[in-house]
Amino acid sequence: MRHDVIVIGGGLSGLSAAVDLASRGIPVLVLEQRRHLGGRTSSFTDDQTGDVIDNGQHLMMGCYKETRRLLRTIGTDHLASLQPNLHIDFLHPEKGFSVLSCPPLPAPLHVLWGLLGLRSLSLRDRSRLLKVGLELQKDPLNMESRLKALTVDEWLTRLGQSAENKKYLWDIIAIGSLNDDPKKVSALLFYRILRAAFLGSRENSAMLVPNAGLSELFVEPSVRYLRSRGSDVLTGCGVGRLVLEGDRVTAVQCSDGVTRDARAFISAVPAHALLPLLEQSVRHSERSACPPFGFFGGRREESESATTALRSLLESVRRFESSPIITIYLWFDRPIIDSEFVALLDSPVQWIFNRTKILRLKHDARQFLSLVISGAAEYVEKDKEKIVSMALDALRNALPAARQSSIVHSLVIKEKRATFSPTPVVETLRPATETGIENLFLAGDWTDTGYPATIEGAVMSGRVAADRVAASVC
Repeated sequence: MRHDVIVIGGGLSGLSAAVDLASRGIPVLVLEQRRHLGGRTSSFTDDQTGDVIDNGQHLMMGCYKETRRLLRTIGTDHLASLQPNLHIDFLHPEKGFSVLSCPPLPAPLHVLWGLLGLRSLSLRDRSRLLKVGLELQKDPLNMESRLKALTVDEWLTRLGQSAENKKYLWDIIAIGSLNDDPKKVSALLFYRILRAAFLGSRENSAMLVPNAGLSELFVEPSVRYLRSRGSDVLTGCGVGRLVLEGDRVTAVQCSDGVTRDARAFISAVPAHALLPLLEQSVRHSERSACPPFGFFGGRREESESATTALRSLLESVRRFESSPIITIYLWFDRPIIDSEFVALLDSPVQWIFNRTKILRLKHDARQFLSLVISGAAEYVEKDKEKIVSMALDALRNALPAARQSSIVHSLVIKEKRATFSPTPVVETLRPATETGIENLFLAGDWTDTGYPATIEGAVMSGRVAADRVAASVC
């Protein structure tokens, strides 16, 4: 079967693009180098316990409009629960629990009321939070121009936020959403996140919690949707290079030795995976170019134009750096926490997720937790036994019930290249969907979505790429 579009990469951005195109009646072939789809949003079954393991724990929000649209399209929106109102438990090893709980008031009053009730901060510090709220309501165009060169920490300092406000609220949000040190990452992206979550409708700020493994939520239904509409997915098939003719991509050379052609192409792989593809494509294009004599006509200039576009993209991609995430899965012999998820303060572990409760498991006496360390460069090279020990210490420092419990099983997943590090400089380098080659487009949470590397950014990038492709092939 011939497909109009080839999508390179079967992660969430690639599946999003493919589903959108298939919904318009445009046949798509998704090529994925690995044997499984979903990229950083995939799942597998743990052999010892039979429980579903995500390759990274994810929370979503009500403001994830494109993600919720995708879930409705593939028929799995019922597998994610939206809080009626924003509610987050915070846990400090010495001070105990505090709660950010927003009442059913119109936005943004609900968030204001919730922040003023956050007892992990002093009343004086809570009053300082209002300065951030006022900034969010100023003219966005003016604000964005002011924030382009600032880090999150620099912006919060200018707004008079105390060390406690940063450590016990803003840094938790920043590290969780931007996956790196607030002293490094872009204030502009953080500002956009806060605006999207706290302004607009009240449900925007509420947490959207997956009640199934990520493969069941996103991957498997996307594949079913694609195949039911004349599209297909091929795993274990990487792309070695792009085949250029004139100013277009005509085909891709695949790892199985087959050259596959299409009318348009979407690269939906992470920046680090795109790098060798671009390098190989540029080298081959330069070697196979016509002799550089002007009287051979315009084809040489057209080919040079396509190669130049790839070379320019290559130079930008080389400047991207990755930031790791570690997810620690722990099974205890008894329940130690009741909340669905908790932000852990003054700890190397930032979040605790009660997967027994979230996934509605029927464990007899055990409890299944996942713990997350975002921006984990300091810990990612440690061996897994030390990471489990560190996580267990963090739990026992904060939760008395954990001190009387025993671990019956553990698993550590390190995503060394989980996301790109969104510094202010890198934010200026993120490429647009268009590449300068008329039938080659980009998708991925690292492209210029306007947001950090989140599920929403990935899904959004896929839809935008699909829009551009649909315009070019119809």
